[in-house]
Amino acid sequence: MVDLKVDVAGVTFKNPVLPAASELVFDGPSAKRIAEVGVGGIVTKTFTTSPEFRIRVRPYQFPLNHFDPAFKRSGSFYSLASPHVPEMNVVMENNVPEIAQVCKENKIPLVVSFYEKPHDLTSWKRVAKGFEKAGARILELNFSSPTMKGDLEKSLSSSFKIIAAVAKSSHIPFGIKISPMMEPLIDAVKGWKERGISFVTAHNAPSGIYIDVEAEVPYGAPAIGGYLIGRPFLPVSLARVVQILKNIEIPVIGVGGIFKGNDALQYLLCGSSLVQVGTAVYIEGTGVFKKINREITSWMRRKKYSSISEFRGKALKKIVPSAELKMKERFPYTLPPETPYRPKIDHKKCILCQTCCRCCFYEVLHLENGKIGVEEERCWSCGLCVGICPEKAITLVDKKTGKIIWKGQGLALSFS
Repeated sequence: MVDLKVDVAGVTFKNPVLPAASELVFDGPSAKRIAEVGVGGIVTKTFTTSPEFRIRVRPYQFPLNHFDPAFKRSGSFYSLASPHVPEMNVVMENNVPEIAQVCKENKIPLVVSFYEKPHDLTSWKRVAKGFEKAGARILELNFSSPTMKGDLEKSLSSSFKIIAAVAKSSHIPFGIKISPMMEPLIDAVKGWKERGISFVTAHNAPSGIYIDVEAEVPYGAPAIGGYLIGRPFLPVSLARVVQILKNIEIPVIGVGGIFKGNDALQYLLCGSSLVQVGTAVYIEGTGVFKKINREITSWMRRKKYSSISEFRGKALKKIVPSAELKMKERFPYTLPPETPYRPKIDHKKCILCQTCCRCCFYEVLHLENGKIGVEEERCWSCGLCVGICPEKAITLVDKKTGKIIWKGQGLALSFS
């Protein structure tokens, strides 16, 4: 049996996969639609009181898939979405109670996302208390929304005051959703934890813009907006999750680039307690939640894990600062021909596409007598050719022993 349940801040989630704060959930019917596809809990669209933050330009969603197949495959997306449009009294009296009822029926917790003007502490307290009464089990304070994150990122003291105010007014757990540009990252999270947060959601999408070159104008809308870059965002967000968890003991909800179970598992193996999925649902539909949970379950069965706690953070233990890695390097200053490793070609797999020849700027690889030849005395042992070969026909081997050092999966032997 595989148990996907996860506890965060004393609240139990049916499984670790949640919708990210977005248009996916903003009222009862939308919550029912998402609950029915097997999420572990519900996260609402971000709500706010201020009218200027709720202005919604039309249109506001602009997928980039028409420009390049790579954008289509990655789910790249440009968005000018804003917090939910209706006034706060409508949200608090109608929307959130409806969503809470759906969560109750499906036995999953409700996470309500919101923000107010940075210096309006009265509104932060009032809204936090109101959402608690309306049925929220957890609050997610959205410090990462493009319309207000700038003010908070300029001053940690402002964010500290907000957290202190919410802690006094609400009796349920709450956390912070941050942007990938939040700095100083560790100082901020430490300060927030000291003042009462229970978790960090990392991260909201970075900002961006795209230009339609043929039309010679900005694509979609003439403004910088949320740039949901899809799966390419995963390594960026994951690296910062690692930074947080290497320095601070606090639950982290990982967000960014999650389209498959493998993506979610990367966050979990790096120590995330939960994950949130956003862009993938816009691109592939709500069935992505079932797919991710099914793939996590299948992986756990294959690995013989019965609970997420058995493997959560397993990869985190193996990650070290790059400076420490450099200090352990056995060949730190060697130059060709003394460098220790060289590429080895499996000629049975090689299809002579010559990708390696074109991409090796050290000119180590070249076509010779119908085969790819290796000038090992020119090799810097960088490993690029191993990863770039479309047929996985190249390995990096020790020049002296012939032992495989890198084959494009797992850790390179030199770091193990």
